[in-house]
Amino acid sequence: MSIEKPAKMKLWLRIVLAGSLALNLAVAGLAVGAAIRFRDEPRLRSGPSFGAMMFRELDHGTRRSLRQKAGGHHGNFHDRQRAESEAVLSLLRADPFDPEALVHFIEEQAATGFDFKTAVRNAWLNKVKTMSAEERAAYADKLQDRMSKPPRPPRK
Repeated sequence: MSIEKPAKMKLWLRIVLAGSLALNLAVAGLAVGAAIRFRDEPRLRSGPSFGAMMFRELDHGTRRSLRQKAGGHHGNFHDRQRAESEAVLSLLRADPFDPEALVHFIEEQAATGFDFKTAVRNAWLNKVKTMSAEERAAYADKLQDRMSKPPRPPRK
């Protein structure tokens, strides 16, 4: 009794079967991905923070003035942030390390941030105080619409 080996599948047929399997898996993956992405359930997306909305609602001149004050002696807010980052790195690399200096710097930075937020809040409240009841209601509707919209993608 001899055992016969099964005939070997031709190369072109193996390639066609592998390609067909790959194509079927790609189509199935696209279908599952589309089902997940376009489902009817509402997606949880965070809208803009209320503080950011308050800042954006201020007129251009007020926002510019607040940013200039937040920039301090560095000229602008972004230059101040860059300088603060470099200062933290310097404090971390200092030998000997002075933890008290780092704590003092961080507390100073937190106080500056608090002062900026307080200034934004006060400017926004001053704007709202001048509105009539109808203007405030319309303004509240506008803010509610803005909060329900998904955030815009960041600029490139």
